Amino acid sequence: MADSFELASGRKLWDAGPITAHVLVIRSGNDFWSRPEDVTTLAQGLWQAASVRTITIPEATQYVHLDRQERRSSFFAEVARTLAQPAKTQAVH
Repeated sequence: MADSFELASGRKLWDAGPITAHVLVIRSGNDFWSRPEDVTTLAQGLWQAASVRTITIPEATQYVHLDRQERRSSFFAEVARTLAQPAKTQAVH
């Protein structure tokens, strides 16, 4: 509860900047803990990520991976699409 209060007050609990992988941020439309502005803030903090995609699955709940088939299928399709992207390669010096 304390973390939720801190986040709702605009305090960041961690820095997403060091993340360099492809990132998929999924927000469930009926998840009251996940606000649209939270997704925007997170996406802005992922400045080193290879790519950042944000999606909202309408009508999905906080447990979208266990939700009705059509919403669960959307979730897994987006995850598979992200995992299929080639990894970001680092230059060797």
